[in-house]
Amino acid sequence: MAFFRICLFLLFSVLVSASAPALAKPLVLEEFFKGRTVGKGVFESKFAGVYRPFTVYLTGRWDPHSFTLRLREDFVYDDGERDTKTWFFQKVAEDRYVGQRSDVIAPANIRTDADGALRFSYVAELKTENGPLLLRFDDTLQKVDRRTVRNTARVMKAGITIGTVDLTFTK
Repeated sequence: MAFFRICLFLLFSVLVSASAPALAKPLVLEEFFKGRTVGKGVFESKFAGVYRPFTVYLTGRWDPHSFTLRLREDFVYDDGERDTKTWFFQKVAEDRYVGQRSDVIAPANIRTDADGALRFSYVAELKTENGPLLLRFDDTLQKVDRRTVRNTARVMKAGITIGTVDLTFTK
């Protein structure tokens, strides 16, 4: 009888551990974005009545000597407008980066949360026909699977959310 209970316990343990979700490996910028990546997304502002789908083509180069990922983003909006941005992400710890871009006012501190997502906030200067506009972006990058990352962002002006970005990157 004791042998039967031990066998049942072992069988139950194996079944429970097999059905438990595996902990996802956190998103590592230089691993996922090294090389070519394509993103499809949309900027939406119900406040301003804007819905702008776009595709972004990324090219990432990792420099292991300076611990820096250079990430060029070539945007093509569905209305034909094009834009290019280049991020420089320096890895400063296993789960932290500092990001800089020419239109970003101060370096962005990027951290990996307990759930493996990368989170960062930054203020960017957007050029408009009425002059420059400062907007805050609160980004979350979450690994969906080994070939997919989802980026969601709140876009704010003076602490008020005026829009969102929903973007999916695929390798």
